[in-house]
Amino acid sequence: MSKYLGIDYGEKRVGIALSDIEGKMAFPKAVFENNTELVAKIVAYCTENTVQAIVIGESKDYKGEDNKINPKIISFKRDLASAIKIPISLEPEFMSSMQVEKTFGKTDMLDASAASIILQTFLDKEKVRQENKKKVEEAELANKKITYDDFKKVQLKVGKILSVSPVDGSDKLLKLSVDFKEEGGPRQILSGIAKYFSDNQSLIGKKVAFVTNLEPRQMMGLESNGMILAAHTGENLAIMEVPDFIEEGTELS
Repeated sequence: MSKYLGIDYGEKRVGIALSDIEGKMAFPKAVFENNTELVAKIVAYCTENTVQAIVIGESKDYKGEDNKINPKIISFKRDLASAIKIPISLEPEFMSSMQVEKTFGKTDMLDASAASIILQTFLDKEKVRQENKKKVEEAELANKKITYDDFKKVQLKVGKILSVSPVDGSDKLLKLSVDFKEEGGPRQILSGIAKYFSDNQSLIGKKVAFVTNLEPRQMMGLESNGMILAAHTGENLAIMEVPDFIEEGTELS
């Protein structure tokens, strides 16, 4: 999670906006005079508000070309980067101040509101960038080959489901008691399969494949010590059952 500072740079006044802690929404916050103390004020404001990144509006005309003030913005960005060691980005903006004035009229916070538009535009684009990055990473992970040694690290065993009960406060989780013929007795395993089994008691007595060497995981205040294997297509789900003659605790290979 990152908190961002947005800046609408003007020759006389500089609008300041701030995002929420999750970096999703931008809010107008302040207007600073553009004088010799400007950089120091922004650095202090960033420190006070634990800002992790700064976004400055890059002044462009309707053709996307630099306005006359843009060289001063680039110079300001350079001065700011020398004074504070956090990422600083430029976000192209076009008529943000005029947009605010048209909507709200002239106010003392006009420049801050313009800064919030600049920052919100950046945050919206950043959200899309992160979503696309996640999709690429997931696709790469899905296509990544693993070695035989990697596969051997996964322990798959047959377990017999002894009891099933809903988990209070959850419409997805079922609490299973599963016998693997281990010295410690049956394991408690939580699984998000409740909506696929209206009669969850029908699972009792089934012999199913489980991953048994996962780190314990806390869910809804309960510990889960394994994961059931299942296949999911559309609205349908099937658990990986094995024939009854296969003994509990048998390893799959």
